[in-house]
Amino acid sequence: MRICAVLTVNAALAAILVASSTAHAAGPKACDLLTSQTAGSVLGAPVGAATDVQGMICSFSAKTGSAIVTLSISELPAMTAADFSRAMQASGRQTGIQQVSGLGDAGFFNPGGGDRNTVNVLSDHQAVSLSVQRKLTPELRLQMIDIMKQWLAKL
Repeated sequence: MRICAVLTVNAALAAILVASSTAHAAGPKACDLLTSQTAGSVLGAPVGAATDVQGMICSFSAKTGSAIVTLSISELPAMTAADFSRAMQASGRQTGIQQVSGLGDAGFFNPGGGDRNTVNVLSDHQAVSLSVQRKLTPELRLQMIDIMKQWLAKL
């Protein structure tokens, strides 16, 4: 049941990202923000080369094991903070999603399941999502939120 809930959250975020018909503005691309050093730090292991999908999605995989860290950025010109909050809360109801103050217009931490942890933020009509596949610890949660705060200052 928990795996289905995680898939629901990911499916909801994917639908939000796909619904955006506007190309990413001339801001930083995902791989400009997510570096191999940051990816390795949050995974706690060395990572391979980045996978870049049209500047909107950047992911790194651990060199050993199957852990992955992913950052996605998408323009959502019509999305309000209230709409984003409703979508996150509805899709994360079963996974224990938590609102995080101080992250853009609306920010949420989703401990997900299956070692998949995600910070989802709406900031100035940009949806930004950082996903880390690693066992959740209080330190990892704080690290993910701190990283997101640093990135939001650059968007």
